[in-house]
Amino acid sequence: MARQIEPEAFFDSLSIAHKLDNFLDGFELEEIHLFSYFAAILYHYSGKPVDDWKYGFIVSSNGYPHSKILHDAIERHISSGLFEERVTYHIITSRGADEFNKFLELKLLKGREKYLDAACATSILVPYKETKRALLEDPSIRRATELANDDWLAFSNDKLKEITQALGAPVDELIIPAVSWIRFLLATDQTSD
Repeated sequence: MARQIEPEAFFDSLSIAHKLDNFLDGFELEEIHLFSYFAAILYHYSGKPVDDWKYGFIVSSNGYPHSKILHDAIERHISSGLFEERVTYHIITSRGADEFNKFLELKLLKGREKYLDAACATSILVPYKETKRALLEDPSIRRATELANDDWLAFSNDKLKEITQALGAPVDELIIPAVSWIRFLLATDQTSD
């Protein structure tokens, strides 16, 4: 019997794959976890309870955020032909893009899109490698690694709120906070080197 896939994880993984494939012509599976983690940070930043995101993250052995629930959805997409494996990366197939567009119409999932969109848009507004490096250096990821990764990653968004308030960005505008957070993480990483 096939394992039940959470609708949020099903949708989120399709949405992120669709965006990364459009922006970058492919994606690594870990990147879906990474950008979903960032979307969850933005979700929590906007004042929503983190438990409402519907799945949590631990840090994998390669240093990326990882969600078993999201992983199961990704595996389903691969086995059903919505994602296609290439030599060193994956792409979303036309069937996968069609499925994403169908699910985008569902009210239950449509509200998640603005967080996923803002998280992925940083890869256009800030050079992709810098965005990826900054997210992997997020203090929550470092802390989870140091604490033996017993629980899912906790989101500390006090600094993010402080930065965006200083910029005068409204809470419902997510692109400015997303880019600001990436820039802050990059600056913090450079000062710690």
